[in-house]
Amino acid sequence: MANDCQNKKDAEFNGDHRLPTPTIECPFTKLATEAFLVFDALSNESVDVREVGTIIRSLGCCPSESELQHLVTAMEGEGTTQFVTLQKFAPTVSGLLQQKRFQSATEDLILRAFQTLDSERKGYLTKKELESSLTGSGEPFSADEMEEMWTAIKALRFPSDSDRVLPSDAFDYSLYAKYMMK
Repeated sequence: MANDCQNKKDAEFNGDHRLPTPTIECPFTKLATEAFLVFDALSNESVDVREVGTIIRSLGCCPSESELQHLVTAMEGEGTTQFVTLQKFAPTVSGLLQQKRFQSATEDLILRAFQTLDSERKGYLTKKELESSLTGSGEPFSADEMEEMWTAIKALRFPSDSDRVLPSDAFDYSLYAKYMMK
């Protein structure tokens, strides 16, 4: 399948960077290129592979770590250069954006996920319940990631529900799901 936003080989000069000129003005290629150039510290149309996840996530895509590693490997080409070029990044990420791959979850999906973890249907989860679920299966959180998430949850100032008192080590996941979508 041909990509509607393939780049010409010749480039135009734009500010401090040489930008590929799209065959068809493609907003996805433009977004991918602009995001990439923010991280191109040496202005040489390449970024460290460790930056690729941040760039892709800044565009609203949410790949898992294994999906991200697969993308980086494909963009890196033969051998591991530890760098990804704009020439490989822009068409790959433009395609992801066009296909709406790795889109973030909706509030409803996040809420249903928390409800699945809440087997007693209390409307809240404790730190221990959350930790047990997120570190025990799937793509497990590390202890540092878990602590960072819990710190963020506890730092939020949710409106208090006067009819219900939560344990000190718990949070109302419906309010958290709403907050995540802001």
